[in-house]
Amino acid sequence: MQTRFIHWLFRCLLWMVLCTPVMAAETVVVEEARTYYLPLEGYIAAGTAPVEDKLWIPGAEELVPRPPGQPQTGIWYRVDLPNRTDQEHWHLLITNTLLHQVRVYSISAAGEYQASRGFERRYPFDLTNGVPVVLTPGTTTSLWIQLQSPYISHQPLLRIMPDTEYWHYQFQHSSLVMLAVGAMLALVLYNIFLYFPTRDISFLWYASYQLLCTFAWATHFKLILYGFGLKPDASTLLLPFFIAGASSLMFAISFLRLPPGGWIALLVRALAISLVIFGMVGLLLPMAQYQAVMLACTGIWMFIMLGLGIWRFNKGYRPARIYILGFGVVTSYFLFAVAGDMAGTSLFDNLLVWALWAQLFDAVALALALADRINFLRKSRQHADKRASTDQLTGLPNRTAFERDIRAWEVYYREGIIQEFFLTFIDVDGLKKVNDRMGHTEGDRLLSLVAQWLSRQCQQQNVYRVGGDEFVILARHQIQWDLSSLHQLLGEEGFPHADLSMGTSSYSESGNRSALLQLADERMYAIKHSGR
Repeated sequence: MQTRFIHWLFRCLLWMVLCTPVMAAETVVVEEARTYYLPLEGYIAAGTAPVEDKLWIPGAEELVPRPPGQPQTGIWYRVDLPNRTDQEHWHLLITNTLLHQVRVYSISAAGEYQASRGFERRYPFDLTNGVPVVLTPGTTTSLWIQLQSPYISHQPLLRIMPDTEYWHYQFQHSSLVMLAVGAMLALVLYNIFLYFPTRDISFLWYASYQLLCTFAWATHFKLILYGFGLKPDASTLLLPFFIAGASSLMFAISFLRLPPGGWIALLVRALAISLVIFGMVGLLLPMAQYQAVMLACTGIWMFIMLGLGIWRFNKGYRPARIYILGFGVVTSYFLFAVAGDMAGTSLFDNLLVWALWAQLFDAVALALALADRINFLRKSRQHADKRASTDQLTGLPNRTAFERDIRAWEVYYREGIIQEFFLTFIDVDGLKKVNDRMGHTEGDRLLSLVAQWLSRQCQQQNVYRVGGDEFVILARHQIQWDLSSLHQLLGEEGFPHADLSMGTSSYSESGNRSALLQLADERMYAIKHSGR
């Protein structure tokens, strides 16, 4: 009993001795079992821990304020937590920064405690940097928090939450990360498959851009560590983003249809090569400087990508609108994140998760932009085909459309899809006299009136203008013509001497397309010269 009392007294004295010399710490009173944010200032330790001592806590003379504007690789935080709840087991979370290891040292009347987390596999599956902390109810626990990383942001976000909330947070965090990474991989595979039927290089540049970003994010969130045991360094964390930026610039050239030999396309290619060079050379720099180079290059890259999209959209390239939306969201997030870091605050409780989802939004937007471009090109091709096969004066299909359709009808007849079809040749009588006496404008009006009448007679189907005053009709059944209505219309419109000569033949009596055309043409000319 006496030995136990002496041991307890020794721990109390140790706690008092260690707490007394350290500079005044922030105090966060834990009054209920909920999440608390820890608004702490970071310090750097001037001393070094003895190798043989696992529990080393810097004293007051060894902690100095973190130099403003200078990134550090090791930061200390100090906080006192009076626990007035019945909850003993808590977790400390650090977000909004790149971390390799988090160590927590705690001292209370109940004793000392230490724990750590970092880039390591832990079971059960855990993608967070949550460190377990014991806060003895009814006592004050002093925490020393040490962050180790090649680069630590200016404002890491520290919070402490009870275990009951932590497991919910862990599930939510891991689900968001895996869902985003899985969706990006699915989009990559989908667009690779789309390349083969389309042979559009834009799909491959899109896939390489998103695949590199996905790899980098999977490394950040320890998925690569769990899957392949690959530990992060500059070549896996930051270099993929440089190469991804270069791929996205090449994607912009092909997607936005920049002129291949133009100076803008050449400049964009040069920037893409520069990004790769910066990424490779940056591997020789310290991580903090490499991070600064990446942020600068990322800002320039985003504004170039967004500017190219806006420029092409203003030039009338409609698929660029979804492209602008995707890069607009990513650029806006980047600006908010950088502005918050420079102002010493943050608008996001987990910058990396938000950045990952901004990247996913960009991936979805660009995939939709590619689909929109396919639809745009299809409609443009259809419009061009329609213009190429449409008579500009009458709006009827022209000779090109007629040649295409009659070949199709001949195939349908031979395959038994249709049992019979008829071809009618029509010539407008009197058009030359109208042109000579009344002018070509009136001649064009006569042709338009005839075209409208023929369309009404044939229910606006399969009527073609194949020459100056020649029309052709394809029909499944022989048409019964009512020329009296035509004569009345032409008389009312000032063309009383105009008329139509017609000749009809059926495919069954002709046997082939050439004979069908020749027979209808002969019958039309026979009527034309009959003196009716």
